[in-house]
Amino acid sequence: MKKIIFMLIAAVSAASCVDSLLDTKPYNKYTEDIVWGNEQLAQGFIYNTQNKVLREYLLTPLENKNFSGAANDDLSDNMIALDNLPKIPDIFKDIMSVDTDYGWDAFTLIREANIIIEQAAKSTALSADIKKGFIAQGKMLRAMVYYKKALLFGKYIIVDHVLDVDDEFQLPRTETIKETYDFIIKDLQEAAPDLPVTGEAGQLTSAAAYAMLAEVALQAASFAETGRDDYFELSKTASEELFKIIPGNYELDTGYRNMFNDYDYALNSKEIFLAWWKSADNTTFITCHLLQDIANLEADKTKDFATPKLVESFLGNGKRTPSLDMVNEYEVIDEDGVAKKWNETSYYKNFRPGVDYVSKVFFKNRDKRFYASIIYDSTMYFKNLVTMRDKGNLHYKSTLKKATLATQSGFWLRKTIYEDQQAQAQKYTNAHLVIFRLGRSYLNYAEALLRCGRTDEAISYINKTRTVHGGLPALSEGMSEEEAWKAYKSERRVELFYENDRYWSLLRWGRFDNLDIIPELNHAHYRLEISADGKSYEIQDLPSGTSHELNTKVFSKRRYFFPIPQSEINKNAALQGDQNPLW
Repeated sequence: MKKIIFMLIAAVSAASCVDSLLDTKPYNKYTEDIVWGNEQLAQGFIYNTQNKVLREYLLTPLENKNFSGAANDDLSDNMIALDNLPKIPDIFKDIMSVDTDYGWDAFTLIREANIIIEQAAKSTALSADIKKGFIAQGKMLRAMVYYKKALLFGKYIIVDHVLDVDDEFQLPRTETIKETYDFIIKDLQEAAPDLPVTGEAGQLTSAAAYAMLAEVALQAASFAETGRDDYFELSKTASEELFKIIPGNYELDTGYRNMFNDYDYALNSKEIFLAWWKSADNTTFITCHLLQDIANLEADKTKDFATPKLVESFLGNGKRTPSLDMVNEYEVIDEDGVAKKWNETSYYKNFRPGVDYVSKVFFKNRDKRFYASIIYDSTMYFKNLVTMRDKGNLHYKSTLKKATLATQSGFWLRKTIYEDQQAQAQKYTNAHLVIFRLGRSYLNYAEALLRCGRTDEAISYINKTRTVHGGLPALSEGMSEEEAWKAYKSERRVELFYENDRYWSLLRWGRFDNLDIIPELNHAHYRLEISADGKSYEIQDLPSGTSHELNTKVFSKRRYFFPIPQSEINKNAALQGDQNPLW
């Protein structure tokens, strides 16, 4: 086979996992014999591939690849897209086209994963244990690429080896969705035992592999043509394997906000199995998710009546805001100590418009994750006290810029934002996004238990995140299956808000129930409008202009999968006649 030239990342022999994973400055060119004959160079190649795979894993279809994030929430009922977020609304308005590429081609990444697996296996210079670990990393990375494609397209083309010039390149998709998922599952089952239980931040571990396996199996149970009960059992078993290695190594982090909003804190969190870490050495605000989720308003661009005056400009791009639906999901601890939805509390029932402050109804005694995740009226946001009420400094009528760049719902995103420094496009910054963590795994296990009819056990796992992260009273055992399922869906939504989950979970649940229309993905959004004095409110349509129409989400059955680009079908005879249903 020809010698392949690889571009390796800088200082692979000296840097930590985080820095090695993220540095992209060219170091030198090496033949594959040199790379796979040296442990540090080989690991450097793997980290470089991993960096690209994690980016692919988190990217939303059509998202501008100059930045990346967990923005699949844009497609769900968690977010309102502002009108400077191009093309994404075409997806949730169901006006997609087979002439658009929604992220089909990942074959370069698959090739790199296959190179890792094959070259590690062939190496005569590496020890047996090192080879096993490298092969495991390659298989988990390959599984991550294929899982993202399974989420997007269902069936995908399986390439399980490095293609040579004599190989056939016009390959078909798998015959069934089940085949694609089983390929992913096999890779994860083989990878998990050979990965370390723990590692430095950024290192693939068996904990991350088992966590992913449990989640993949849940998705397979809804989308694979057969084997539903087997997949639920597999998800449950993978979770239990994970829990065996938890004691002494991992635990729920009581600092929920800091896991997402503080880079240095998150590096040492014992809850996180895997995150995408980006070093300030080569990351600017505009090249990561941070700039996209921060408001865009200079201090001198507010109208004279807006109060209080901004002491620091917001220099983000402001592409999305949390929806009122999302905000309403966070429960309130009422005067009787019972957690309820805001409009079921005594605060709501006893509210006196024009006398009592709206904050008493909307912002008092909320789930702790609300304060960690949402910017609301009269709270601190960076160095500013922000107000989103009428005549407030972040109200859409208070800006001298486009009103549709202001918050559409009456809220801004706090989760995943670092507020210790002003965001500027070209300023260097650390950045991270959490991918797998223990709280997510507890909820995956709870879902498998619910599907297996073990309701009381499921409630005990729902309560783990609910009490530790939410500060809410525990759910009582003895709930009906219907009540427990409703509580589970609510808990998953608030716990995993903006963590690459909500959209795929809604599709999973909709497919399980064979729904032609998923209600949460088929409705308009609204805003909270608070009076200037803060003592009355209305639930209104989104502001005039394009925003209300832009954010009226439409779901049809064809949206369970994205279409294969027609251009790919045209150039690959093996794909002809194999378009996804209803496209």
